[in-house]
Amino acid sequence: MIQLIALDFDGTIAARKQPVDETMVNYINKWKKDYVETVIVSGRPYRSLKRELEPIQEDVYIVSNNGNLIRTKNSEQTLYKNTFSKDKIKPIAEAMIARGIHPIFHVDSYFKGYDLVTLFDTTEREASYISFYENLYKRMTLDEVLEEDVLVMAGYTTADVFYDLEKDDALTSGKMTAHLLKSRDKKLSLIEIIGNTNKWNGLEKLAEMKGIHAKDIIAFGDDMNDESMIEHAGIGVAMASAPDEVKAKSDIICEEPPEHYGAFKLADKILNEEVTVEY
Repeated sequence: MIQLIALDFDGTIAARKQPVDETMVNYINKWKKDYVETVIVSGRPYRSLKRELEPIQEDVYIVSNNGNLIRTKNSEQTLYKNTFSKDKIKPIAEAMIARGIHPIFHVDSYFKGYDLVTLFDTTEREASYISFYENLYKRMTLDEVLEEDVLVMAGYTTADVFYDLEKDDALTSGKMTAHLLKSRDKKLSLIEIIGNTNKWNGLEKLAEMKGIHAKDIIAFGDDMNDESMIEHAGIGVAMASAPDEVKAKSDIICEEPPEHYGAFKLADKILNEEVTVEY
């Protein structure tokens, strides 16, 4: 019996800058009454998600920063945090810089008033990334970054440079998880290095706290960082816009886009047994 619905945010339940609205809230409230938990699982920093989810009155769980942080929306209770080992940060940053990538660090400094850290003056593309999430950020030296709780390291580059970076000892020696995300930019794509974890690991931690088994979870996503939870959840759902590699790991494809509440409609049909999924 399904007890938890895990929803990626961008591209899954919300198109670009699409707000959480009454229709979405009604679905979440309906599921709550049926004892089904809704969890938002995203690569975004916590602050950004908390703001986006403000229309939801319930104190929902937020699994942010690609599974590295679990915190409740209203009470702001931290349930789990996984940070980069201090000895891994500098070698990875140096490997990125050597390839012309400006590292953007996601840090857990929410209660200090900032979420992102940069080492250099931001380029136009990096400034757009920061402004899109509307997070407060600071510029620091690399030595100062080492004093932070680093959750994710991100940056912009081309696919060939990313694949070269993946082979660097700084990543392979620590078994770091890295992925190349979809991009509207024809030249540069966003890369994320998320340590030795992924979205599923974070979601699984929360499920264990709630006494929920993997087979009783539906997970929705649309990008490479969603692959792990789509593969391991009882029912994994890939959005129609997802890369082929992600679709291959899914049990079903959600054909309707977020603008039409596709993930919500399909999840509701699965709960009501209007759609049969073999898994």
